[in-house]
Amino acid sequence: MNVGSLLDLRYLHGRVLDAYWGLSAPPPGPLGNLTWPLDPDLLRGVVITWPSVYEWAPSQRWGEQIRAGLARFVTIRFEAVAQPYQGVICFILTHRGRTFRINLEYSDYLPVNEEAYQHAHLHFKMQWGLDGYGDRPRLVPGGYLTNDQRIYAFLPRLRQLRDTAPPLHDVHGRFGLSLEKRRKALEILAASREFRFLGGQSKVPYGSFLREVARARICIDLPSYSPITFRLIDYLAIGSCIIGPPLESRLHVALEDRVHLVHCKPDYSDLEALCVYYLENEAERRALVMNSRRFFDQYLHRDQLAAYYLSQCARLLG
Repeated sequence: MNVGSLLDLRYLHGRVLDAYWGLSAPPPGPLGNLTWPLDPDLLRGVVITWPSVYEWAPSQRWGEQIRAGLARFVTIRFEAVAQPYQGVICFILTHRGRTFRINLEYSDYLPVNEEAYQHAHLHFKMQWGLDGYGDRPRLVPGGYLTNDQRIYAFLPRLRQLRDTAPPLHDVHGRFGLSLEKRRKALEILAASREFRFLGGQSKVPYGSFLREVARARICIDLPSYSPITFRLIDYLAIGSCIIGPPLESRLHVALEDRVHLVHCKPDYSDLEALCVYYLENEAERRALVMNSRRFFDQYLHRDQLAAYYLSQCARLLG
């Protein structure tokens, strides 16, 4: 069998396993304790009108995660809500006869879409700049999302793999766009004689990628066009020992260096040494795995994000 045929079989196997995991996953249950408690009496009067068509079709992968989270708490209806701003999802919140325009800016870039902000009662901004944006009560950090909502069907099996199956990979990281920004780090990792690195500029089906992450001792996070990437949130969801440069934007709750992930120097001069250190120190690596997973469950799960958004919206309703 030639290499091409073997790769085709692995790709097909990944797709089949993804389908099986998705179909056999139990329906999602209640998340448990909400980090942002919600007032049931207040929520009973809330209706959210969600766009039936997105401004940019691929944003459906992320927008549907938020919609699914909100649907756990409030009534959702679909209409052709105008989506005039690039990189922004606009939806309408109605509460006892009052109407509010809410924006969710998912753009890769740090500057705020000022036109969208000016026309919103509340504007959530992902890729929140480290220095903030001054005193703007209607502008709040938006957190971040996983790359695909299918991860919620896969998570129980992925976490079981992480916790019980022997690791298959020392250091892992697959990357697509913005390769030039990542080139130096990838060259260091590929050239190392201290460990085996799996990844680089190559793609596999989403579920296959997640299974590789679950079987890797260390996962590498590298910035793309945006400082925070979907890959990072996927790592946190499974629970990973994550190493990467300091982030140039932040989430709505701060990630802590050496607690939830490990920051190397911006020039990657200590990247290899940090990988070696955490490969050799299993207890510290395991602590990072559990802390990163706990961070996701408390702050980044789609239900927690929805509760956070609604808690911010409650400032309007009061």
